[in-house]
Amino acid sequence: MKKSTKPTFFTIIILLLMLSCKHQVVYQSSNTEMNAYDYALSADFDNSKKEFEKSIAKNPKNANSYYGLGYSYFYSGDIDKAIKYLDRAVEINPDFTMAYYAKGEMESFKGETQEAIVDFTAAIDLKNDFAYAYYHRSIEFASVGNHKKAIDDLDSFIKLRPDFSLAYYARATYKNIEGDLPGAIDDYSSLLKLDPKHINGYYNRGMIYGRMKKYQLAVDDLTKAINLGTDNGGIYLNRGIYEYYTNQKAQECDDFNKAKSLGADKADEYIAKYCGSSK
Repeated sequence: MKKSTKPTFFTIIILLLMLSCKHQVVYQSSNTEMNAYDYALSADFDNSKKEFEKSIAKNPKNANSYYGLGYSYFYSGDIDKAIKYLDRAVEINPDFTMAYYAKGEMESFKGETQEAIVDFTAAIDLKNDFAYAYYHRSIEFASVGNHKKAIDDLDSFIKLRPDFSLAYYARATYKNIEGDLPGAIDDYSSLLKLDPKHINGYYNRGMIYGRMKKYQLAVDDLTKAINLGTDNGGIYLNRGIYEYYTNQKAQECDDFNKAKSLGADKADEYIAKYCGSSK
């Protein structure tokens, strides 16, 4: 069964970019083509397909209309046909940056990681300041375990979009995997400057502080995560462990008991070991 998908924020941005991007074939846009984009931007993809098809019938070499038709089919649930029309767009115009990017998004959606990497790379080769091509390629690299290349792409993205908080979160995650704990701390700190209520930012930074044996900093971050409203037993359990290392006996046992009430694994073990009558 085909699915109908509403346009995401990123897709609306891409459609808008399409209308102004210099990396497209320059045509005298017909009323039919402009009507098609109006329909697409209002998520009326049945009518946008009809109008793009009319535009192509008038000018079979109009790469822009193939691009728009491809996106319309994507959001009507037919990804294979969408990619087919985007292939036609880049066949007509091999320098069509946005079409490569759109193909990459769709291939990523299908789980075709290597194909997506190839198309995001083509977009970057044509437009080396294309921030979101770096961002999405980083996701593909990470999905196949190439975290170093993912970090490199996020380095490029962050230089272009230093205000995009999720990029710091992703890069911190990959640095943590690669064993760059100070680098991960720096990125979580940058994330939290941009988004001071990011619970996972505090939690993950706290856990890394714990691995670095900076136990009070770990306690402080897990406390911030808890105060922001999380009710996860694992957070209380870990805070209790770090409180043990900072000689906060009462708080430690309170946290182990709270972790137990929330069903955390090993809570009973820690209570018996550290909060028994002999202690």
